[in-house]
This record gives sequence, structure tokens and C-alpha cells, in this order.
Amino acid sequence: MLEWLLPLGGLWALQRFGVVEVDFPVRSKIRWRRGTPRLPGEPKAGLFDPEGQPEADRLVTEYGLEAWAEASGRGAFECSLIYLHMLERAFTAAGVQLPPNLSAVDVGPCDWFYVRTAHAFLQRWRTNQPRSVSLDGVELDAWRLYLDLRSRADWAEAYIGGLPGVTYHGMDGLAYDRPVDVALLFFPFLFMSDHRQWGLPRKLLRPEALLAHVVRLLRPGGVLFIANQGAKERDFQHALLAQRGLTVRWSELYRHPLAAFEPEWYVTVVVIEGAHVG
Repeated sequence: MLEWLLPLGGLWALQRFGVVEVDFPVRSKIRWRRGTPRLPGEPKAGLFDPEGQPEADRLVTEYGLEAWAEASGRGAFECSLIYLHMLERAFTAAGVQLPPNLSAVDVGPCDWFYVRTAHAFLQRWRTNQPRSVSLDGVELDAWRLYLDLRSRADWAEAYIGGLPGVTYHGMDGLAYDRPVDVALLFFPFLFMSDHRQWGLPRKLLRPEALLAHVVRLLRPGGVLFIANQGAKERDFQHALLAQRGLTVRWSELYRHPLAAFEPEWYVTVVVIEGAHVG
């Protein structure tokens, strides 16, 4: 056991103390997998404010999330419902229309704790007949280790839990080349301080190139959803969109009704009108 535990402990220590230029290429090369963990199945009593509980119940029922409510941990369940509500609010306000069969990519989903709610949304939003959904998660740092010595990729597989048509890819978003109808960008890194804090090398911060690439993947009529942290990020994100000649269809400071905390999250929706090659 020590033959693999000691090297992994050293790699985790490099991560923990921020030796970015060493540990990122090492973990990316090793691509450690310990195995799919078991979800904790924690009780959800008292998780939401009394005022927010009816909305949480509605989301679970409307999107068929009873099994996820049973299997998930409290934190993952709470945040995944908030992400679901954010998607619902944004797509509704922006007047988005989705095809009966769609492909989607989620760029930078970390360990994808919210994949079941994102998939349920794409499958069931505003349709009586559930859509056929193909959903890819593309994570640059998929091999980052957690305290249990499992990687993000291990946990992503647990969160996916056998969802049909859903795949987690440990790869650079710029290398993903499948045309899609929907692209999700939850809190993409835009500034070097955040990028470095999360343990990524300087050369891999390429927000302009990544945005341009994701836009090129979108089919005509495709939907780009972006969530940003704070007004400074939102303003920079909108400037990048303008540089590409893209018009924001809808954007707002997101307010959720579910829990007590109030993050400063800004949500933006862009709809691709015709072929876009910028």
C-alpha cells in the first residue's frame, strides 16, 4: 500500500501548498483513479429555508430528481438545485427554445456535482416528452486529488451515476471539437489570481481563446449560458462577448429563493443567430 500511498501523498502536498508548475503536469500525466466513491446519501431535513422549501420540492418533482435527493450529500444537493434554478430562470427569461434532441457541453465542471440536475433540466425543461440528451463535461484539471485520495474524475463518475448519454472528459476545453446545441460555462476563470489560486499554470489561462472556441462549437440557434462571480467578472465577460460580435440576449444579477446565502452571481445568455465564425 505504501508503494502508491507515499507518492500520492507527495502529490497532494504539492497541490495543497500551491507548487503549481510542478504538480499540475504531474497529476495530468499520472491521471490517478482510485475508483468511484459511494455517494453519502445524507438526510436533507432543514437544508432549505422554510420559505424556500416549496420551491426545492417543486424542482425535485418537476425534474424527476427523487433518486438524486436520496443519494446525494447535503452540500451537493443544495448547490445542484440552485444551479438548476439558475438554468431555469435564465432560459425562461431569455426566451430560449431547445430542439427535441440535443447535444450539450459543460466546460470546466470541476467534479460535476450538479450533473444530474443539469441533465434533468436539458431533458425536461418545457417539454411533455423528455428530450434525448447527449451531455459532455470537459474538465482541464480532472485529476486533482481530494483528501480521500480520489480524483475529480472519480467523483464525477459517482455524480453521473450511469446517466445515459453523459460523459466526463479530462481534457483541455480547446481540444473538444463536437458541435453542440447548448454550451454551459459555470464560473469560468477570467483573471490570473483565481486561476492560480485553483492550482493552474499561467499559460493555461486563455479566456478569449476558450470563449471563441466554444462559440464556434455552437450550431445556429445554439445557446451559450455563462455564470460569473461578481460584477467585475461579468463586465469583463461581456467585453469578451462584444469583441466576438456577440449580442447578449439576457443578463441579470441572479437571486435564488432556496437558501439563506446570497452569492453575487451574474448570469448571461447568448443565442447564436446563424453560423458564427468569429
